[in-house]
Amino acid sequence: MSRRRGHDEGGAHGGSWKIALADLMTVLMVFFLVMWLISVVDPEERQAFINSVVGVPQSEGNIEDKKMVPPQESINPLDLKPAASKEEIEEALKKVDPKDIQIEETPEFTKITLKSDSFFESGRATISDKTRENLEVLGETLSGRNQPIIITGYTDNVPINNFQFPSNWELSASRAAMVARVFIDMGMNKKVLTIEGKADNDSVTSNATAYGRSLNRRVVIKIDKRPDSAIELN
Repeated sequence: MSRRRGHDEGGAHGGSWKIALADLMTVLMVFFLVMWLISVVDPEERQAFINSVVGVPQSEGNIEDKKMVPPQESINPLDLKPAASKEEIEEALKKVDPKDIQIEETPEFTKITLKSDSFFESGRATISDKTRENLEVLGETLSGRNQPIIITGYTDNVPINNFQFPSNWELSASRAAMVARVFIDMGMNKKVLTIEGKADNDSVTSNATAYGRSLNRRVVIKIDKRPDSAIELN
């Protein structure tokens, strides 16, 4: 009886070293992990972390604010170009078939109409390499200015319903956004841009014929030339 009890006590005692070893390994793992983190984190971030732990206030904002908010470039108003003239726009689009575009000018606005059938694949918001090249030239011409530009997409009244575009609203807005993206890639300040999707609203003609529907499928770029509409870019 005494031997059985001694055997049981020895077994319990013999297992305790495993628990102690596991605790030691955990402590060592945490120690080396902390040392590794200290070696790879920037000194400024490490100091900010230490300050936050010991309760030192940070007067310059937290780390996330500094990393997530990009520095704002200061733009000299003297470096801005005036609103693009009709002649400049026509020169930028000289490689586009004249039947695919329409350029209208008033004292307040310049309006560029791009026929969707010539610039976009049917039912899609993607563009060909040739179309991108033409839009890049136009975007480069229009960039460096502080006049508001509204890009509006339109469709015909034929319904669309797929995974990418549940309706013509999404299709028209995506086409406008595609043009805006090309402009931004060419250096245009995104502050001057507004995109809209009008679907089959504001049709220019009846949708009763295939030709009429083709005229209604369009993207309109409207440039505000009024001096009092200029946007502050600083």
